[in-house]
Amino acid sequence: MTFQGVNRPRVFFFFTILFLGCFLFVNTTILYAIDEPIDHSSWDAFLKKFVNEQGEVDYRGVILDPSLVEEYQKVLKNIDFGALHVQGPREEELALVLNAYHVGIVTAVRIHGIIKSLNDIPGIWKIPLVELGEERHSLDEIKMGMLLERFRDEKIHMALSCGAKSCPKFPREAFTGPRVEGQLYLAAKEFVNDPIKNRIIPGSKKIEISKIFKWYGRDFRLDFGMAQNDLNLTEDEFAVLSFLAHYLDDAEKIQFLEEDKYKLKYLPFDWDLNLWVKE
Repeated sequence: MTFQGVNRPRVFFFFTILFLGCFLFVNTTILYAIDEPIDHSSWDAFLKKFVNEQGEVDYRGVILDPSLVEEYQKVLKNIDFGALHVQGPREEELALVLNAYHVGIVTAVRIHGIIKSLNDIPGIWKIPLVELGEERHSLDEIKMGMLLERFRDEKIHMALSCGAKSCPKFPREAFTGPRVEGQLYLAAKEFVNDPIKNRIIPGSKKIEISKIFKWYGRDFRLDFGMAQNDLNLTEDEFAVLSFLAHYLDDAEKIQFLEEDKYKLKYLPFDWDLNLWVKE
């Protein structure tokens, strides 16, 4: 059995918000027109300074020196996002919103301090943490609406770090318009081939993959789905396994997936904060 390939080309609330209003205040001058490349250099410098190769974040260091993230928050605030959304290049919008999501993760920790898990913060995914242009958005709004619904690209799941150990690694470089498609491709390759996130051992009786594929399996149908298959798999499961086979580097693992002699299991999800603990 061969898995389906890609089908189409892919070139405390009141106090929290009160605090946030002061925390994210910046001047309201629009600096970037839609025909200009967006300057992500301050965010890129932030990531190179505070994120290690394991995708862990030095949140303590950020709290002590927030200058770079604050500088990039001004960029996000000063974007004419409405015009970018309607008229701007698709890739510029995609890169900007991917970066904005991760700014939201950092902002949550800056506000609430070092916690065991972001899930310990009541309503964290619904709090409007990120200013884009004249509006504020929650992490859920950015992920589900401004990214997945807008761009309909399953690779986005592999590029977003939710601030937990079992999520994809926190990026170490800013997403940019000219490079974002390649960056998403590399993020998908890295996540799929990470033996900690996905345990695919040829000859074993089961494969264990990230729960992200269970929670968001439907999102993989567009490019990798098949309405009917000759396996005892749901449409979501078939799409996910097709996605894995497409991005795996190991030919032996791909063949093992296609032989269908295993049970599909999902790994426990570790929600602990992706904290870089320095010696």
